[in-house]
Amino acid sequence: MRLSQNKLVSIMKSLFNEDEEISKMIVELLLTEKRQIDFNEILSAAKRIEKEEKAESLAVEASLAMEYWKLMLPARTKHQGSIQWSNRLNRPKPGEKYEVPPCIAFAFKRLMSEGIWNWKLAVKDYLDEIKEPNQQVTIDIVEDLVKNAYLKRFVSKALLENMCKQHNYPKDADVLIAELKAGGVISPCVEYSLFSRKIFEKFIKDFSKTGPLYELNRALFILELKE
Repeated sequence: MRLSQNKLVSIMKSLFNEDEEISKMIVELLLTEKRQIDFNEILSAAKRIEKEEKAESLAVEASLAMEYWKLMLPARTKHQGSIQWSNRLNRPKPGEKYEVPPCIAFAFKRLMSEGIWNWKLAVKDYLDEIKEPNQQVTIDIVEDLVKNAYLKRFVSKALLENMCKQHNYPKDADVLIAELKAGGVISPCVEYSLFSRKIFEKFIKDFSKTGPLYELNRALFILELKE
């Protein structure tokens, strides 16, 4: 089974609460199944959806919306070598490159074939791709991370390490963190490490006051965020 493009647009619109045109753009770009997308391709997709004079505006809006949800990320960064989402620079213009996180590519592929947006299947497919032998324990850890995430979006390294111990993860926690970062499942979030950490400490019981803080991919876990 392969869902029609109209059905995919309807599902995306429902999942992310974006308007019809942005939802069409999301589907158009993810249907390419490319991990790297040039802004020229985004603009071409916009021209298939909107009138010529409005296409560029739609392309810019779509790139910003997809970055917000982490469906697609700018390749340009503030600091060379840094892959964290907060360091990405979105400059929607010809020549700019964007990246589709592996977990999103797999989630959309499953959506096309099975009609469901399922992070577990997406993570499993990613773990298959990187030939990770400890798949089930990894998925179990991620499931518990999502359940215990602060404000449904943030996890600390301390929480990650505790989950690895609880599930008898056979490797160092840093190995798991590296895999999840590379898959686009989580990202370090420096902007929350100082000012916002004080807010977390005030309102969240047992929040870790030290150590790195990670953000979950908004799009991948959208259904859990809505619960």
